[in-house]
Amino acid sequence: MKYLYITLAFLCLAPVSFAQDFNQNVNDLIQQTNLDTLIKYTRQLTGEDSVLVNGEKVLILNRQYANNEMAAEFLKQKLSEFGLEPIEQVYSSTGKNIFAIQEGAVYPEQQYIICAHYDAVANYCADDDASGCVAVLESARLLSQLDFDYTIVYAFWDEEEVGLIGSAYYAAQANQNNDLINGVLNLEMFGWDSNNDMKIDIHTQNFASSPELADYLAGVNDTYDLLLDPVIYNPGTTASDHSSFWNQGFSAIVFSEAFFGGDSNPYYHTSQDRIDKFNLPYFHELSKLAVGAIASLASPMETTHIFARSRSDSFNLLAYPNPVNKNAHIIFKLENSENIQISLFNSLGQNVDNLLDKQMEAGSYNIPYDCSALQPGIYLLILRSNVHYTSFKITIQ
Repeated sequence: MKYLYITLAFLCLAPVSFAQDFNQNVNDLIQQTNLDTLIKYTRQLTGEDSVLVNGEKVLILNRQYANNEMAAEFLKQKLSEFGLEPIEQVYSSTGKNIFAIQEGAVYPEQQYIICAHYDAVANYCADDDASGCVAVLESARLLSQLDFDYTIVYAFWDEEEVGLIGSAYYAAQANQNNDLINGVLNLEMFGWDSNNDMKIDIHTQNFASSPELADYLAGVNDTYDLLLDPVIYNPGTTASDHSSFWNQGFSAIVFSEAFFGGDSNPYYHTSQDRIDKFNLPYFHELSKLAVGAIASLASPMETTHIFARSRSDSFNLLAYPNPVNKNAHIIFKLENSENIQISLFNSLGQNVDNLLDKQMEAGSYNIPYDCSALQPGIYLLILRSNVHYTSFKITIQ
């Protein structure tokens, strides 16, 4: 399916190919996306049906900030049921994010985030944004038992409705910790399509590789013959949690029903926003896109086992000069004789060059590297042994 690209600005970035090969594992996950499960989770998260949370039968009717503790417990419980370890990130007396980390087996230091906000402004609020949260849950249900090359973070932000507070805290912490976030998929309002045209909004801006990430999402729709009709907006809206990651220099997009495309939900931000207003086939198709996109980005593994690596600073990896114009020196130190791989990745986590792959003795090394063939941008050096890895960001001018 062709898609319309609406753009008001253009940024020259490294010429990266985002053509996608069909992956049967990704297709299987897309086809396993279950509408009955999506409906069940939505009804439970919006107070249509009661649900057992921590052994107590409750009705989650309202998710307003500072009054959404039961919703947070529900999300934690579902993540635990999927075999994930839920994490509470408490950042104030009224707010906390809920997330779980599924570590990648090949590049655990590089992560993709699939997320939505779980707070609301009224009772029910099924479309905004229980629908996005449920698509994140369905992604976690389907992907959590599989092995992926890259780390996946399933995240639910608090206090989006009062200023993107939860996501802003997380993104700032990630930047401070030098987390390697390749891309953020923010899910907003998946339920409303009054005219059955299957149009969706994808919003991006020229931060890191966000435009390429938007193209990638539209490509998933085409590659796996989904029925949606994506429209890409650049510059897109800043009115959701993805913009917290833009503010910290990360690649991020938001996608949703055609809110900006002229088919906005008239029950938005009211207690009439309920699941009985959903276009269920549309909700299902958008959730398939979410599952397919995060699975494709994280790269499902073909093998059944691989050694998990842990981060180690013992290699003392660095590059100079940094920024580099043409010639760089890659410096590292080995404490033991090991087989070492050094690779260079672009800001979307794609391997653009392999610098080294050999058995090396303990000692200090200084390896010259010619960067002249690379386009300007932010790149990531990854040094790996069989059991450890480390990384270093470089800027090529």
